[in-house]
Amino acid sequence: MKEPPLVLVKTWYELLVNAENDDSKSHAENMLLGAFGTQEAVADYLKKHKIIK
Repeated sequence: MKEPPLVLVKTWYELLVNAENDDSKSHAENMLLGAFGTQEAVADYLKKHKIIK
C-alpha cells in the first residue's frame, strides 16, 4: 500500500488534535484510518516520522 505524502498526514493529525469542531476531527480521523487501516498503523507512521513519541 502506498503511503500518503507526509505533509498530508501531518495536516490530518494536526486537524485531529486541534480542530475546534467534531466534524473536522471526525473527518481527519476518517482520512487517517482510510489511509492506514488501523489506529496502530497510524501511530506507527506518526512515530516513524517523529510526529509523535
